Amino acid sequence: MKKNIILDVDPGVDDSVAMIYSFLAKQIEPRLICVTKGNKPIKQSTLNALYITENFSKTSPPVVQGAKESLAKHKTPSLNVHGKSGLGALINVSSTLTKTINRTKYGAEEAIRDCVNKFDNITYICTAPCSTLAKSVQKYPEIQTKIKQLIVMGGTISGKGSITPYASFNAYSDPEAFDFVTKLGIPTIISPSEAGLSVFLQQPLLDKWETFGKYGSIVKKLYNGYHDLLLPTDKFATHDLCAVMSVTHPEYFEFKDVKIFVNTTNEKERGQTLFKYKESSNIKLITKANRDKIIKEFETVLKKAK
Repeated sequence: MKKNIILDVDPGVDDSVAMIYSFLAKQIEPRLICVTKGNKPIKQSTLNALYITENFSKTSPPVVQGAKESLAKHKTPSLNVHGKSGLGALINVSSTLTKTINRTKYGAEEAIRDCVNKFDNITYICTAPCSTLAKSVQKYPEIQTKIKQLIVMGGTISGKGSITPYASFNAYSDPEAFDFVTKLGIPTIISPSEAGLSVFLQQPLLDKWETFGKYGSIVKKLYNGYHDLLLPTDKFATHDLCAVMSVTHPEYFEFKDVKIFVNTTNEKERGQTLFKYKESSNIKLITKANRDKIIKEFETVLKKAK
């Protein structure tokens, strides 16, 4: 039986790749796509999410535009590592046939509330800053008891980051939200930057995937306009893919129970994450990812896609 998921994204190359995998993986069924301000301004990120959903999903889950700013209204610069539009080497997406389900007095908070009420055992996968989820729980506290599992892509084990020397992008963009959602008591997996950096792709693999058809071709185009600041230019990180695959294939990862500390007070170290190992915790940290198996799984799914 497929797991029902809500995917919270800020496309972004690696978000788009994670979306494509979630549309193809047989273990999960995306029921809602939320878009949060992050890698690019909210308008462009929303267009990107609509484009990927419209062209690469066979079930067309609804897309809703979420938080346009962080909980503390902290200004975070958009990253240039995802190409001009956020979709790597693809041209800028200016319009789509598919539209968001937003309407007057109905936004992401209401869409998430309705989704968790409609579908049992929702797994919430957040590969963007946690702003939309935090605001949704603050507005509708009852939804937190209906989320079976939470996956958060963000933070670093080392305490060193990309956007600053201390923090990864998602944690830095909204540390207050990151801190809030990891204190909800929901069974949580944190996929830190180290996981995506260790499961890197290289050009020969992307060239091979391009021969598989439109799904492999889009992955190559996306990654060919992407550069993670912590990797050399010939390697491509898979941050958000790892987060989604921790749901479809947890056996590909090693976990440790932890307590997490998120810096929300010191401006210099804003968004820094520190982890303390515990004997038992509702929060599990990915400490190791099996690169070979993750790449093989993604390749198999791309090859089978039609």
